[in-house]
Amino acid sequence: MLSRVAENIFWMSRYIERTNMQLRILRTYYIASQDGVPFVKWDEVFRYYNQGMPAEKSMSANQVLNFILFDKDNESSVVNNILRARENARSAQDHITKELWQCLNDFYHFIRDKNLQRQLSLGDPVSVLDQLIRQCMLYYGIVDISMFRSEGFNYLNTGKYIERLLQIISSLNMQIVRTNGEIKDSMDIVSWRYFLVSISGYEYYLKSHSGTVNPALIFKQVLYEMHFPHSIAYSISQLNRYAQRLKAESLEESYDKLEFSIGKAAAILKYNSPGSNCEAQLALLQSIESNLFQVVQVFNEYYFGSLVH
Repeated sequence: MLSRVAENIFWMSRYIERTNMQLRILRTYYIASQDGVPFVKWDEVFRYYNQGMPAEKSMSANQVLNFILFDKDNESSVVNNILRARENARSAQDHITKELWQCLNDFYHFIRDKNLQRQLSLGDPVSVLDQLIRQCMLYYGIVDISMFRSEGFNYLNTGKYIERLLQIISSLNMQIVRTNGEIKDSMDIVSWRYFLVSISGYEYYLKSHSGTVNPALIFKQVLYEMHFPHSIAYSISQLNRYAQRLKAESLEESYDKLEFSIGKAAAILKYNSPGSNCEAQLALLQSIESNLFQVVQVFNEYYFGSLVH
């Protein structure tokens, strides 16, 4: 497979995974605000998705959502993610199925539909977010049942799990900073619950811990629980699984670099146990994140032939 095509598939997958995580987090924030527990201010959400730049004036939830979902001038918007995923898929059409290409093309046209934007402006953001999330779920289903298990499938999954890891680390990092890793009042309890909802982990947590909200147990689930598909341990394991499948098509030096960088991230997670210490938790997350950036750098330099995307 040409390095350019491999890179296209890798980034196509990353953009969709990023979109899925964004949509679920935004949905959780909005529902929390409607339930009267706005543990995150919409001005802060706007700044996060605007490269750290604050809004010129206070914005409503619907205005912020419109900016994040539909604003083409916003580099981090969902519509731009879908556009980039579609363009990467277009360049790799010979290595993805027609069903997958059609799915991404439909997703692009769906999110550009003025009726969807009108629905948001009329005050029904949850319905809009649900429809977009279903498009992501359709993508995942089509990948699973139609993509041939060849080299392209492996690049698709390495991109998916790298992006999932980076998104989960970012989300957990913000939650720890937001609450100082503790529960001081009822608002913190609600905040941790909604955090679990945003990463599709609330039901799993309830089955394991009988509803007792404990930040240390949540941290443990998100980092180490191998049966939880959004945990860091599970995602690193899957990243390593699909990277190993690239060995046969890789130069020995390239694969050695990739194997080492993923193994280092796994070792950092395995041999560090910060407990409930907030600073140690944040330091561990930063260390794992730094090594994931090294994994991306290895792909860029040794597999895609470029230093930056």
